[in-house]
Amino acid sequence: MAEEFGTPVNGTCHNRTVNSRHRDEHSADHLEPLVRIGDPNEANLLVAQLRGEGIEVHTRGESSGPYPVTVGGLAEVEIWVDAGRMAEARAIVAEFRP
Repeated sequence: MAEEFGTPVNGTCHNRTVNSRHRDEHSADHLEPLVRIGDPNEANLLVAQLRGEGIEVHTRGESSGPYPVTVGGLAEVEIWVDAGRMAEARAIVAEFRP
């Protein structure tokens, strides 16, 4: 189950998974939440697809920590992307979850 965020959250994202390959000098300061997914495996597939398109992706959630929780609300993964690529990322989510 995916839940799209209604409004951007100001501030930076302190995350456990970072793809710095496509980072520009100020993208880390312009992250916005894209979607929240309740299944960590599904979230990993979406993250891989976004990164495959060259979009910087950051994730937050208990399932990506040293003691992963994979059931219930604690299993939710928040996926954050560079604000400048948000429209493209939303289109990928729409294709991923029709």
